[in-house]
Amino acid sequence: MRTAVTKYQPVEILQIIRANYVQQQQFDEIVLKNHDLAFETTISDWQDTCDLVDTSELFKYLNYYFHLEASRETWMDILEPEDEKTLGDLCNFVADTAEKEVIEPIKIMGDCCSTAAIFKSLKKRLEDRGLDVSDIRPSSQLEPLVKKYKSVLIEEINQLDQGVLPPIDFKTNWVYKWGLRLLLTFVFVTRFLAYRKSNWGWVAGGVCLIGYGMVWLGAWLKPKQASFKNIHTVADLVRKIDQQKPSPNKALSARSSLH
Repeated sequence: MRTAVTKYQPVEILQIIRANYVQQQQFDEIVLKNHDLAFETTISDWQDTCDLVDTSELFKYLNYYFHLEASRETWMDILEPEDEKTLGDLCNFVADTAEKEVIEPIKIMGDCCSTAAIFKSLKKRLEDRGLDVSDIRPSSQLEPLVKKYKSVLIEEINQLDQGVLPPIDFKTNWVYKWGLRLLLTFVFVTRFLAYRKSNWGWVAGGVCLIGYGMVWLGAWLKPKQASFKNIHTVADLVRKIDQQKPSPNKALSARSSLH
């Protein structure tokens, strides 16, 4: 099958990073809220804001997410030193090296259908991320899919259209919520009791471990709620992407190529 591709613009990569951050704020308690991510933002500030891993691991994810095969050495030149290199450096590099899919309408019973092409592309993206997509249909409710696939689904939608998703209405399950409360509370209690050299510090430390275990378990369990306003089914999502996408003549730019 031939797939039309073109190049990203650096601003599109920044929009994808921003869109992922907007959603991450809603479901990750550790992420710093309401920060502005710009081309001038340093890699270090981006890592702190979004609670990201060290660059030695981060480059692997970036390769995976943008379907690149850049070497570790190449990425380190882009990402390090973290307090000097910026999102602008990262966005320029990805825009120069990554390929952006151009979703072209497909024929169904003689008619060209753009929504079917978008749906097919989304399923292929999720399948490429190792997810079972056999039960995903246009009529599928979106919330159960978000609960099941979590950030992977959101990240792939954001690659298709960075402005299609409103902030997710996310509520954690009680295991995660109470585990996090126990962990954060008793971390400070344990430190205080350890400073006072109280034997109760061991008890408080044990409660910390229980809280950590609940957070770990809760992260694997499905959240209580993970919905988007006015987007209830996969068909709703696909139609909204189709409404927002540029015209075919604009999408198929002179820089596009065929594989």
